[in-house]
Amino acid sequence: MKKSLLLSFTLMLASSLVCVNAAAQDVPDAIINVDGVGFARMIEGEFVAFDLVAAYDEHSIVEANCSQFKARAKGVDWCFSSAQNQATFESATQDNGSNPYIPFVGGHCALGMSFGNLAARGDPRTAVRIGNQLVLNGRLEVRTTFLEDTERHMDNGRLRYEMAIANGSLKVND
Repeated sequence: MKKSLLLSFTLMLASSLVCVNAAAQDVPDAIINVDGVGFARMIEGEFVAFDLVAAYDEHSIVEANCSQFKARAKGVDWCFSSAQNQATFESATQDNGSNPYIPFVGGHCALGMSFGNLAARGDPRTAVRIGNQLVLNGRLEVRTTFLEDTERHMDNGRLRYEMAIANGSLKVND
């Protein structure tokens, strides 16, 4: 009982600190992106985009070719390694921009979002498909912790993400 109460208090405190910190800085994007490209990362000073269709459908992390294969959804460009993956993504994009390939909680670190850390960015190299969601975490070690209680972290992450969008702590990409 004491351990559960302490955990709840710690989570509330951490969430409060994150919200205060986010308010003091620029409001983070709801969809994680690097210069307008989702499912991308700066690695050792170099921009690298990854193919989220390959990650979702084939469970593989593949670098994308933004100069040849690119589509737009949710105010962000998404790059692909092939015309087929681009077409797959485009055919899944609905009129409102939603698309099942777009990562869970907008590509934020799923464990971080579960704890209310709105600034924690997911790394595409940690992508794992859980049910019908492509889930990212900040590092492989973090993904391991996330997977120890996947259902709880997914529920908390989804709730905190939706609340952050609703209260303006995350800005919606246009």
